[in-house]
Parts: sequence; structure tokens; C-alpha cells
Amino acid sequence: MFIVKKKKTIMIKDPKTRKMRDNLRYILSEALINERGNLIHKKSKTDIDDKNRPILADKIDKLYTSWKKSICVCPVCGSRTSDMTFNPYDEYWYCTKCYGENQKFFKKRNEAYRYP
Repeated sequence: MFIVKKKKTIMIKDPKTRKMRDNLRYILSEALINERGNLIHKKSKTDIDDKNRPILADKIDKLYTSWKKSICVCPVCGSRTSDMTFNPYDEYWYCTKCYGENQKFFKKRNEAYRYP
């Protein structure tokens, strides 16, 4: 597993490599969206009193949270094609544009530590 403890930006300049990255992000995102849809459908078919209902709800939540925290998608704007910056404060990957905007916002609020 890739663990980052400080701010890190990953930028890709080569167009072919960018295309591969973007396609891989798309494939992973679509697979996750399909699996989440299947779980939601399965949950909707269970009775309210079914003991598996909370388990399915937990799986759906964990799947969605892991996708939002991944480098595949910016949790703010939803971009799947941008260079990304890791924020060690909340452990999310943001596109460089959203990271910069959030950084300015939190500096104005004297909370610059949230976006180093």
C-alpha cells in the first residue's frame, strides 16, 4: 500500500501516459460505480428487518468512501483527468485546481495547517 505522510503532487506531462492514466481511472471508477449500484439494488430488495441490510449499507459506504479518497477522482469537483495533490490533513487526493483554491480559502481563515 502507498502511504503518504506529507503533501505530494503527481503531475504527468507526457500525453500518452496521461491518456493511460485517465483511461485507468475511468475503468476503475466505472467498476466501482457498477459494484455500488449492484449493492444498492441488493439492499433495496431486502426487508427492513433483514439482518443483512446494515451490512450492505456499510459495504456501500466503505466502497464510496474509498473511491472518494482515492487518486482516481477529486472529491470536490469530480475530475478524473487532472493531476492530483495529496492532502495529509484529511488524507484525500484533490485535483491541483481544487487544492489551490482550498489552500487560499483556509489561509484566509487562519487555518493554513489544513492545506499545507
